[in-house]
Amino acid sequence: MAFEESLKKGVLFGFIPHNLEIAGRPELSVFPFNVMFAQYGTKEGKNVMGSAVYEPDWATFKREGTESSMTYRNSYGGDGYLVITHDGKSYHGEKYVGGKSAGSADGGLDWKMFFVHFTALGLANGERCKFEDMPN
Repeated sequence: MAFEESLKKGVLFGFIPHNLEIAGRPELSVFPFNVMFAQYGTKEGKNVMGSAVYEPDWATFKREGTESSMTYRNSYGGDGYLVITHDGKSYHGEKYVGGKSAGSADGGLDWKMFFVHFTALGLANGERCKFEDMPN
């Protein structure tokens, strides 16, 4: 199915991040390398995609017992950030934009399903992002 046909039919596109792999830091492997939220739409008659990529803020890594957490910052600036927590059995992700919660997701050990649900939040109003024209 062509991209433009998929958009017309409302097909959702997902992004599953890669594990963070840092030599000598195996405790970080439960976290993603980065997280991307995207949303498709139409602007001035053209198909567009907006995306925001969040990157780890190393200074925020915390480990208390079996629970680890880290904050991710929007690479395009602004006040958007994510907090991802892993307790050894499940994940919790919270997204903040403009000082308010923009949504959250919970998931078991299934990495892919957690990130499908988390990134399904898409973009929030006021979230800094990059717009790209898509094929019409």
